[in-house]
Amino acid sequence: MAYLIKEAVQFKECTHVALHNVKSEEFDIIEVQPLTNDGYCQALIDKVFEISHSEIADFIKHQLLYVKDKLHWINKFEKLVSVNESLFKKQRNKTKLIKIISSADLIRSTLIKPTTIKDEDRPAPRYVNADSEERYFSFYKTQKVFEQIEDFCDQIIFLTNEKYEYEQANIHFINPKLPEYSEQCTKKIEQLLHIRRLKEELQVVKEEKCNYNKLQFNGNVNQLVDVFYQLSRELFVNGRSYLDGNVNDIAKMIAYSFVDKDGNNLSITRSAFVLACI
Repeated sequence: MAYLIKEAVQFKECTHVALHNVKSEEFDIIEVQPLTNDGYCQALIDKVFEISHSEIADFIKHQLLYVKDKLHWINKFEKLVSVNESLFKKQRNKTKLIKIISSADLIRSTLIKPTTIKDEDRPAPRYVNADSEERYFSFYKTQKVFEQIEDFCDQIIFLTNEKYEYEQANIHFINPKLPEYSEQCTKKIEQLLHIRRLKEELQVVKEEKCNYNKLQFNGNVNQLVDVFYQLSRELFVNGRSYLDGNVNDIAKMIAYSFVDKDGNNLSITRSAFVLACI
């Protein structure tokens, strides 16, 4: 098995099919023998490496034909790829990883889009920011749809799609009593990002109040980050890395556990950036 997964994720719906139900030999996950969840995850990764870059989007769309909760499946698939990103270290595989993520984002946005704004649910005129030839734009309505989206990344994608749709639309009416629609979307995105950063900073404060002191690293911080990179990406025991975890979790652990040679706290964002760029 050339690409043995380091970690599996739990799918509530699997897309494997029996041999007699195969629709596409190229894209189907064929179940010759009963597959466990771990076996299904491995089969997905195997198939990803079998197909070409140009087939990634079609592969994802084909899997979605077999599931009811398409958004849940695509989120789990993206997480499976993310927790096994060490398999994509080679240059050609790095570009395949980028292709998978970009294809998943694009397909996810099309899944979210149909649930946005329907004409039959059009709010009162005082809540409509603008009208175009194809649709209306109401941040009042957008806010209600937004509140139904639980995942942070999906929230950002939804608002970004709304902002760009407005900016590219042929607007023939603007409500002068309401703020500009794209400006409201932008401010909401900035608010979400700011709150997320604030939560991370508050978490650091909580960690500082624990009963242990942070360790002081007297060398170059990049050297410290490189140690954890090697443990998680380059050093293995029995086919598994010495340290399992994604980039964000490792970056948080470094920031919560160490200070630099001057006693200053380490940045989660900087640690994650260095880990990603090594």
